[in-house]
Amino acid sequence: MDKNVSHNSDDSSDDQYVDCDSGDDKYIDSDSSDDASIDCDSSDEDTGRTQGAGISSDGEVGGKVLDESPGSGPVTVAIDFGTTFFGWAYKFNDEETIICSDREPTCLLLNPDKTFSALGKKAINTFYSLDPPAEQKYFFYSQFKMRLYDTKKLSRNTKLKDENNKKVKAMKFFVISFKALEKEILQKLNQSKAGEITTKDVLWIITIPAIWTDEARQFMSEAARKAGLTRTRLVLEPEAAALYVIGKRLEFHSQSGTTARFQVGEKYIVADLGGGTVDMCVHEILEGDHLRELYRATGDYAGGTTVNDKFLEFLKNLLGLKALRKLKKTHPYIHNMFLKSVEEWKCSFTRDTQEVTMHFDSEVIKLSQEVMGKSIEQKISESEFKDTVSYTKQQYCLKVQNSKVRKFFDTSVKTKISSLKEIFGKCQADNISNVLLVGGYSESQYVRDEIKAAFPDMEIISVVDGRHAVVKGAVLMGEKPRDIIERRARFTYGFEVSNNFIEGQHPEKFKTYWDGKAYCRGVFCKLIEAGQILHYNQQYSRDSITPMRLQEHKHVAILISLWRSPLPDPTYCHDEADQCEQVATIEAKAPPEGWPDVVNSVNILIVGETELTVKTLIKETGQELETTIDFL
Repeated sequence: MDKNVSHNSDDSSDDQYVDCDSGDDKYIDSDSSDDASIDCDSSDEDTGRTQGAGISSDGEVGGKVLDESPGSGPVTVAIDFGTTFFGWAYKFNDEETIICSDREPTCLLLNPDKTFSALGKKAINTFYSLDPPAEQKYFFYSQFKMRLYDTKKLSRNTKLKDENNKKVKAMKFFVISFKALEKEILQKLNQSKAGEITTKDVLWIITIPAIWTDEARQFMSEAARKAGLTRTRLVLEPEAAALYVIGKRLEFHSQSGTTARFQVGEKYIVADLGGGTVDMCVHEILEGDHLRELYRATGDYAGGTTVNDKFLEFLKNLLGLKALRKLKKTHPYIHNMFLKSVEEWKCSFTRDTQEVTMHFDSEVIKLSQEVMGKSIEQKISESEFKDTVSYTKQQYCLKVQNSKVRKFFDTSVKTKISSLKEIFGKCQADNISNVLLVGGYSESQYVRDEIKAAFPDMEIISVVDGRHAVVKGAVLMGEKPRDIIERRARFTYGFEVSNNFIEGQHPEKFKTYWDGKAYCRGVFCKLIEAGQILHYNQQYSRDSITPMRLQEHKHVAILISLWRSPLPDPTYCHDEADQCEQVATIEAKAPPEGWPDVVNSVNILIVGETELTVKTLIKETGQELETTIDFL
């Protein structure tokens, strides 16, 4: 039989005893339902099944959560690992001011022995100042946050390539990054406050994109804790930004000018336009500045770096890929200054900008001609962009017309507009009229103008200092109760059970026998549906009865398995059409004297912020077992 089968017994008589795992000698949880049909919720006896579903707090996997209550400890620190830049902010709990660090490039340099060398700007300067033989021995990573999003099968053993295609475990360099930040931040805190601040005094808030997978979320949480940040909490970037906006009386750049803070009952979209990802959430403001999610978080890889990528494709065609690679190797400073100029015109470019001017160093031109065997003027004249690009030899100046620059933005802008249209289509009844733009990429005037043009009836609000909205909002979330946001479930969750087999209704492939009686194994017993509103600390539970009368099974373990599916009403855990995957298992070991004839248990899911916690209480023995879902 399948190892992860669970069974539905319709009474406590001997003929309801079902062999749930004849191969591994372990018994899988049985349902207490008197009704043997697949609809688990139809049972009157399965009380408590509709009491709640769970996504647990972001405590340590398999362990207990340390004190992460609002305002616990003297200081709250938020770390925002962006795709392109990272930064952090802090606030002492007896003060009102939030202090932000300077933003640094998201780059990490490891020594040849894979120990920490440098982070941010220093990592770039150190790496590109090395002699070529020495450079090959070091490990240099840039924009490494997006690697977690791009990796399809993320695990604790996932290895990522550095600049020179050498591999290091992703967990290792994230842990090293957190440790380096911890040291830097604690030094700053102790300079700002009398007395000694240690990491245990700090509530560490780690921001993550809303569209990240559960695997990436757990990975980031584990990396922070392995680095020694024992009191940690993950928060979603657009939620943090939204809390910052509604919690402060801020100035807004909007069509109608300056406006006051939002009021209870207002509904809005917050679009966090970062370097790598674009995250969008839809909220309604409740009493006490609480928020309710109206539509699941959505987004894509459509941030500012996509513009850089398109521009670099253009340069490869113009200058030659080999020339750019050689420039990066032999003249790293020139290469970095060149990329920095891209960031500058990306923010200043508007719909009315006639052309963008870029100045090339003479070394760029020299390398290009050596590699391509042609002058830039000749290359342009032979290219498809000859009518939109020109070059002035005397000033080493490249001019790109408006129509060509727009193409660098096209993919990014179209993705944002498409996501917003999807949200407006799904939320027509909510009468949403405000779109809040935050994040570094929201400073692009062109992006703002394109969104306004696509949605002329909407109030497009660009938050002043939007690049710090996430990290400042994250600090504020550390001071708020965990129930401040009502979220929607991303998946449908349920336990695997087995029901009495009904001929003509249940698939024959799931038919199994125990003690002469037929059962349908692998029935998905739903507790929570995708899109359902969840409240923090809410519990959903279901009672189970497991017959254990046969002597040979008195000492086998009882297994309880939790499954999930993106579909609203999956039927069978093992049917590919239902897209189910097992996400947690609890093993209840038999007491020394063996199980009683009937084992009564309660299986519980508990709602938190970023994970699911599963609990099982065995009534006869008093055993209380708990686990969090392990996606890695």
